[in-house]
Amino acid sequence: MLVFRSAVPTPVHSATDMDTERLAPPLPGVVTLQPWYQARLEALARVARSGANVLLLGETGTGKEVLARAVHAVSRPCGPFVAVNCGAIPPGLVESHLFGHVKGAFSGAVRDELGFVRAAHGGTLFLDEIVDLPRSSQAALLRVLQEREVVPVGSTRPVSVDIRVVAATHADVEALAERGELRADLLARISGYVFSVPPLRDRREDIGVLASQLLARLAPQRTGISFDPEAAAALLLHGWRHNVRELEHALTVALALADAEIGLDHLPPALSGLTSSAPPPPPSSRPSDEDAAALRAELARLLTKHAGNVSAVAREMGRARPLVHRWLKRYRIDAGTYRGSAGSG
Repeated sequence: MLVFRSAVPTPVHSATDMDTERLAPPLPGVVTLQPWYQARLEALARVARSGANVLLLGETGTGKEVLARAVHAVSRPCGPFVAVNCGAIPPGLVESHLFGHVKGAFSGAVRDELGFVRAAHGGTLFLDEIVDLPRSSQAALLRVLQEREVVPVGSTRPVSVDIRVVAATHADVEALAERGELRADLLARISGYVFSVPPLRDRREDIGVLASQLLARLAPQRTGISFDPEAAAALLLHGWRHNVRELEHALTVALALADAEIGLDHLPPALSGLTSSAPPPPPSSRPSDEDAAALRAELARLLTKHAGNVSAVAREMGRARPLVHRWLKRYRIDAGTYRGSAGSG
């Protein structure tokens, strides 16, 4: 597959030929074939080593937590990484979860708890969707970041903490600050370095790299997995509304359905153009009974020849693969029953 872009800003020191096999990622596990994004990642890596707070902005599913973990991995010192989904904490327990509490501080507090902030001491506190924190908790968090100390709920004694904050959100933080929903002073404190994570549709060159990484994580025991041309084209051309998260889900489904080669029929309906609920549309002209019998026999012969590989059958017939799938469904032929059969040449 080839993606061509004209007039793309490219740093003068960028490699003229970017090969993922030889390209050293500036942040562990974050690889790109885009020179402009590579330059931005190199800048983020330098900031990561400085210890400054980082604010990651980007759509849902773009991999902000992956970047946060990469930032943490190159930090010095590299203590614990504590991830907090701010929107998932019950409103009445936000400060207890963040700052900890002492035994007896409230009903149900049967023991002392560190809280997320103290648990991240010496390392990184990742605050995902920080804009979901209530205003009162935003003020308490601001004090922690300013004073570098935390007071557990039910205690009057401050405890010193040394943390680096990486915050993330998909929201427009400037608009929220203007409306008063996000404290402007807290935004200023967490915005030591602001990094915008591009959506997957703007990183189509990286889909192959990302797919390779995801396959290795999702199925480490399976090697030699490949994509047929139609499946690869579908991955490249899809809109990826839900970004890398959607790609991961698509590959999870494909791994469950495919053997060594992932085809178009192994991908979710949104990518393959097929629907799982509606019956397949009929051919443009309905064949006679005699023609139908001949077509069914030809499909069976080619499926036997190609061991159930629908892509190979479609290529030999000179037909689009979705059309061949419709024929198989019409004649109730299961290509899977032909897999593993010996070809006839």
